[in-house]
Amino acid sequence: MKTFKLLLLVVLVFLAGAAAGVVGTRIAIRHWVNSAIQRPEKVQLLVERNLRWRLRLDAGQQVQVHRILTGAHGQLRELRQEYRPQMVAVVTNAEAEISAILTPEQQMRFEKMQQENRRFLQPPQPER
Repeated sequence: MKTFKLLLLVVLVFLAGAAAGVVGTRIAIRHWVNSAIQRPEKVQLLVERNLRWRLRLDAGQQVQVHRILTGAHGQLRELRQEYRPQMVAVVTNAEAEISAILTPEQQMRFEKMQQENRRFLQPPQPER
């Protein structure tokens, strides 16, 4: 009986650790994604640092990579601004279609989910 209790305790500790790992990873990824959305320049710095370290770039290459990524960042920002209204329209239409097939209780939960995710449809903050 003692062996069974010990085995059960080990299994419970393992499951609790796995659950904590999943939740912690999910929180960390959500935080990273939110940070990347709020401050895309941080992503550029991480990419530059990664390229510099993994490719062992010299000083001239680092300057060129920075210039290239800065230009790409500006082009992506322009694309997001240009296509944002269409993306919002597609998402809004899909939300309306989903809402139409839900029960009233599901609609309430869906509306709450939409409010939680609304920040992703907001225009990005101006860069500082």
